[in-house]
Amino acid sequence: MPDESLLRDQARYAIRSGKLPSRQPDRTWGGPGVGVVCIICDQPVAQDQMEFAIGFAGDETMPGVDTYRVHLHCFAAWEFERHQDGGPHSSLVA
Repeated sequence: MPDESLLRDQARYAIRSGKLPSRQPDRTWGGPGVGVVCIICDQPVAQDQMEFAIGFAGDETMPGVDTYRVHLHCFAAWEFERHQDGGPHSSLVA
């Protein structure tokens, strides 16, 4: 079991640094890992692990969809952190 405190720190950093949005994804889906590196913890998601893909639709200035791959535990940490301090639109001052 990963260290929850460390994962939350990493998720918080991913949000504050702009690696991951803090808003609700437009789409999520999951399945077995394919070896892609998790955007939160920088470790590959192995085939015997659950992988979540989280997708964010662009807008008129940046069309397309950005998709990020994460471990199940990393996804949970990101979900928790994005709701802290008043929600996804709160200040992200470090």
